[in-house]
Amino acid sequence: MTPATGKAIPLFPDGDAARVLLHDGETCWCAADVLATAAALAESLDSQPRRVRHLVNLAAGRDRFLVGLVAGILSDRVTLLPSTRSRGTLDDLLDEHPDSIVLHDESPDPDLANRASHLAIPPLQRALEPSATVIPGIPTNRHVARVFTSGTTGRPQGHDKHWGKLVANARAAAVALGCATHDDAGVEEMSADLHLIGTVPAQHMYGFESLVLAALCGRAVLSTAQPFFPEDIVAAIKRLPRPRRLVTTPYHLHHLLETANTLPACDSILSATAPLDVALARHGEASLDGPLQEIYGSTETGQIAIRRPTHDDGWRLLDGIRLDDSTNGDVVASGGHVERPVLLGDCIHRLPHGRFRLAGRRANQVNIAGKRSSIEHLNAILRAIDGVVDGQFFLPERPDRSTGQPQRLAAVVCAPGLTGATIRRALRERIDPVFLPRPLLRVERMPVNATGKITREALEALLERTRETEESD
Repeated sequence: MTPATGKAIPLFPDGDAARVLLHDGETCWCAADVLATAAALAESLDSQPRRVRHLVNLAAGRDRFLVGLVAGILSDRVTLLPSTRSRGTLDDLLDEHPDSIVLHDESPDPDLANRASHLAIPPLQRALEPSATVIPGIPTNRHVARVFTSGTTGRPQGHDKHWGKLVANARAAAVALGCATHDDAGVEEMSADLHLIGTVPAQHMYGFESLVLAALCGRAVLSTAQPFFPEDIVAAIKRLPRPRRLVTTPYHLHHLLETANTLPACDSILSATAPLDVALARHGEASLDGPLQEIYGSTETGQIAIRRPTHDDGWRLLDGIRLDDSTNGDVVASGGHVERPVLLGDCIHRLPHGRFRLAGRRANQVNIAGKRSSIEHLNAILRAIDGVVDGQFFLPERPDRSTGQPQRLAAVVCAPGLTGATIRRALRERIDPVFLPRPLLRVERMPVNATGKITREALEALLERTRETEESD
């Protein structure tokens, strides 16, 4: 491969190859162990019969994922991080990147067995002399990863990330979250031995930043587990030494607090992917006995602001990030670790001292028959109905031509024991009739992905399956 040029930053920026990087509940692995295993994988990639430029890293285990990522960095290959493992998404990804190889934990996905070349990421192996390991320098402009949007508003889009910006990202987050401090010379001093357990996949930008980068570029110790169900989350937390942080989402936190009676203490909790309800945040802090902070950002920008919702509804920008108004009144984020200026998808309400408040998604503003509302407002009304567990409005990509009516909003709702007629009656009392959902799709469980989000693809697929069989309650 042709090496990138530019100023170099060590692969482990703290320079300590002997520090503990991964924890699997019983065994600890140091940075040198990851480097040695990744170097062996890089050699295997070099020996492939055809040129490999992109790595589709589907590893679920944090240890295998990190080895695959580091192997890509060492060999100057770009790691592709798909937002979902749906066959359609992966087919599109492989079509767009024909020089790819799929990296996996143990065995390849059977649906992809004949679709692309595969290579198993080897299990971690011990470095012979960790303290004597030489940590390579990585050019700051090396293209490390292409991270894809979640697909909540359409087809996933890829965004490139470079080594220098990723290191700056991790450092800014560490300072904002209280895991690092500046000395008189302006140099960060990282706090050591914070143990991380996360419910989100490493392939998602939030998980990539708050778990993988926090360990690789900071001094955090990453648990190899990715628990999803409440009982698994509790068990995974208990296996980690303190201090420890739970990195999660509103979806996972809600179900954790709803199911578990007594929870192990966490020294901090981090949430992202959707705005957190203040009542849920208070419940989380009380049950987990630690402060809960929230991250705001996007795949395009990375994490750019934080807040503690139980103390303040305003967001505070990370070091170096700037928000500017565009000519048409929208807001653009730039500076710091943001790769290039990005038009934010949210409506921003400015507050004093550089803080801001979110006022809903720009794309979620709807105009039906000349009347305006927002998806967030309609969702809040739907979810407030007694008996509704969860629900979401959406505007279908194409209207139902069989009705001959103008395009209408649809909604998917989980409400055991309620009929569609009951839900519609409750909605009719609270919203304008033009916003009543048609169809109203009742499900036993919301079609969420691994980060607790509902993608546009999932909503459209559900709509197509039920359009002709919708109950007329």
